[in-house]
Amino acid sequence: MAPTPHDPASPAPRRRRPWPWLLAWMLPALVVALFGFGLGAYLYLVVSGETFTGTREVDRPAQDGSPSFSWNLRLTDRVTVLLIGTDITLDHRRRIVPVARADTLLLAVFDPGRDRISVLSIPRDTRAHIPGVGTMKINAAYAFGGPGLTIRTVEELLGVRVDYYVKLGPQSFVKLVDAIGGVEVDVEKDMKYTDTWAGLYIDLKKGRQVLNGRQAEGYIRFRKDALGDIGRVERQQKLLLALFRKMKQPAMVLRAPQLLRAFTENTQTNLTVGELITLALFASRLEPTDIHTATLPGTFAPGYWEPDWPRVRQVVTSMVYGVDPEVLAATRVEVLNGSGIPGAARRTAARLQQLGFHVVRVGTAPQRAEETVVFDRSGRREVARLLADLLGKALVTTGASADGVDITVLLARDYSAHR
Repeated sequence: MAPTPHDPASPAPRRRRPWPWLLAWMLPALVVALFGFGLGAYLYLVVSGETFTGTREVDRPAQDGSPSFSWNLRLTDRVTVLLIGTDITLDHRRRIVPVARADTLLLAVFDPGRDRISVLSIPRDTRAHIPGVGTMKINAAYAFGGPGLTIRTVEELLGVRVDYYVKLGPQSFVKLVDAIGGVEVDVEKDMKYTDTWAGLYIDLKKGRQVLNGRQAEGYIRFRKDALGDIGRVERQQKLLLALFRKMKQPAMVLRAPQLLRAFTENTQTNLTVGELITLALFASRLEPTDIHTATLPGTFAPGYWEPDWPRVRQVVTSMVYGVDPEVLAATRVEVLNGSGIPGAARRTAARLQQLGFHVVRVGTAPQRAEETVVFDRSGRREVARLLADLLGKALVTTGASADGVDITVLLARDYSAHR
């Protein structure tokens, strides 16, 4: 099945808003926040008076169940943001065609409860089910359905709700590195590779050095070694941490105009101005040790990166939710459907099992429930709070002990508003 540039699965762009001057330094701050870049870009956004027009608001999440951003620009809830870096597709005459794939997929988790940002890299060759399309490499999801389908694919793959996204065009990364005056990296080995068709020329020597935008692009795109795409992902993470350290330098505020220009093209997000500021402020308070990175666990298979599902569940529950996977596996969960929606308990149980929960019973409540509730029957407060979070901020309360069950999840009709 070949992707089309205007697949109906793509989210319909909304009319451009007349963004205020504040957004001129908001978007750089968001991207900085996603990588943990921090204060320098934020300060630029505060003082800039230019108008930024490179962002389109697309596919906002539903109001119910969305993470809350407090009025004073402090992050109060965990927020997940999917960073999508797209490539350029050429036809047989080397002309750019309007069908792009996701060359980079990073799930960034902003967690104020733990004062950290976790970044999970998803290799572009990961075998995944793309809703409505079939099973193939995950990078094809963007070609078939843009950000909306990419988000749904990642959610199904990980069992995690993706709240927001940022899409960066092919040249955004190069322009960012040049805008900050390059980035210092310890190149681990000589790298030489030429792809005249794609316009990629890599010639790097081993050792610590300052890379410009093109060199940094070559560093993270190099994959002609035994690790292939996984080595490429590891270098992405290494470079992101180097960028974070560079952006924490006070002198970076002087490069604000260059940062603005770096993000005025091919950048798209569904975050609002206030949300961008909030994430940037949160990131600016962190240190490099507060940025945690990991790669989706898996193994090499012919043409694919095959997820190792037991390890995937461990990484997701630990990085995204901060809960020990062994604790989840030891907690017996009962899911009851009081919503009146057929199959709600079964679907919820399947999602919980994917994350590593030990679901021991699925059934129907004796009567309709007005509100989704998590009953903690054996003092498993940490797991109960996690369940409430997954269910859209459900109520947590203490329940009477029950034979063979530690926690009971009672689904009400309000649960239908959440994924």
